[in-house]
Amino acid sequence: MSSMARAAEIGQILVRHGAKNLAGAFGFIPSTSPVIDTREFRPAAVVAFLRDIGPVGIKLGQLLATRSDLFAENWITAFSTLHDQVSPVPFAHIEPVLASSWGEDWRNDFVQFDEQPLASASIAQTYSAKLRDGSDVIVKVRRPGTAARMEADVRLLVRLAGIAEARSPDIARYRPAEFLRTFGRNLAWEMDLAAESRACERIGAYLDTIGVKTPAIHWELTGLRVNVQERLYGLPASSLANSSGDPQVARFAKSYADAVLRMIILNGEFHGDPHPGNVFLIGEQDVGFIDFGSVGTLTKARRDEIVRLVLAIAGEETSEVADVLLAWAGEPKVDRAALALDLDQLIGEFKGAVLSGIEFSQIFSRVFDLLRDFKLVLPPDLAILLRTLLTAEGFVRSLAPEYNIAEETRPIMMELLSERFSLGSARSGLKKIRRQLLGLSASLPGILANASSIAKSGYLPVQLDPVSVERLAASHHRDQSAKGPVAAALIVAAALLVDQSWLLAGAVLGVAGLVLLRN
Repeated sequence: MSSMARAAEIGQILVRHGAKNLAGAFGFIPSTSPVIDTREFRPAAVVAFLRDIGPVGIKLGQLLATRSDLFAENWITAFSTLHDQVSPVPFAHIEPVLASSWGEDWRNDFVQFDEQPLASASIAQTYSAKLRDGSDVIVKVRRPGTAARMEADVRLLVRLAGIAEARSPDIARYRPAEFLRTFGRNLAWEMDLAAESRACERIGAYLDTIGVKTPAIHWELTGLRVNVQERLYGLPASSLANSSGDPQVARFAKSYADAVLRMIILNGEFHGDPHPGNVFLIGEQDVGFIDFGSVGTLTKARRDEIVRLVLAIAGEETSEVADVLLAWAGEPKVDRAALALDLDQLIGEFKGAVLSGIEFSQIFSRVFDLLRDFKLVLPPDLAILLRTLLTAEGFVRSLAPEYNIAEETRPIMMELLSERFSLGSARSGLKKIRRQLLGLSASLPGILANASSIAKSGYLPVQLDPVSVERLAASHHRDQSAKGPVAAALIVAAALLVDQSWLLAGAVLGVAGLVLLRN
């Protein structure tokens, strides 16, 4: 019942912002047509709609502001006006969460607890406190009732996206339901404050090897709805906006950018929102990161693809660039010749300067224009990566205008490549091959028994994949004969069977002949 009431509320919001056609197509109000009119999607109206939805809408808009592969500049500008800053709830509403997590006598763990929040966002509020051992800490508390409301809103938005996909091919091309499911998983992660703490420790362990600081976690007081972490003291990076040109600040900016790039390229797990409010200058030039609520993860395969893409652009290998982009987009049907032509032009713009003298934002801007032109959609897991890179580049250039983050990528990528082709990597590859051979040897008796059975009986069991049969039938209806490929496959099979049985091989070859002669 609560979901139905929320759906009705969202319908009213749509109508209020002039999207009666959408409200009718989604079934919120009576309508004579289920067709979705995409002309009702206007930047100002969509942003107002997302803002009125509440925390989920605001966070969704912030993520969409990073998707230049999907939206033109006027949309990105509109989405960028959505800020996750909300009025704090009174401490009287927060205290029951603390009592539920720590017990009614929770104040005994602290010698000081400031009930005035340091910051308030849609998911949690943060407080300053001091433990009995004298440690200064930050206490992060999830706002009461937040999780259930956000989860319900995400489920509802996924359902609406499914309806939209079914009723509009133009919308379906962008896979909004898949995008929203990924968004929902990331949001659930962000609401789990213990998961945030674990991420802080994991990424912090890597950052510690390069001299970057992260807060220690007080696990005895940390759980799903509350976490307690060390308070880092330093100068907030957001206060350095007017320090451009200061050599100390420039060194800090370089250290920050290096940490971001190494997290992404070498570690594979990285801080997903390294904006100036989450970064500190500690001491002379040390970097500190806080707030690991948003975390990006790149698999080894995805990192290799990114390196492959950058090196393909650097090597002017148009076909390789197209292969990566099309694979990311799910291998859609596109005019590959036209795509190759545009890629040639794009690569020509950056020729000789791909990793120096240009900005990441320039590369991304041109690539995103191309993706939109060909209606190619990047996988959702790259959204956090793009946000992180563009946030980092914008921040670094504001402090050190001459610093080139793209140029600094070169040695880190070379480090990744050397790691891939190191002796240790080769040994790992050999171990994988050995495991595969051991698995094959375990299956060998069964394979030989099947081969012997085929040779003795003269019968070759065949299993047809229904999908493949449908494709063959479709090919036949298009007057494209499948005789050639089928006959060729049978001839190859006959050649493989010669060592087992001349009779069986001859029979298969005879079938190939019949296929070729058949009308």
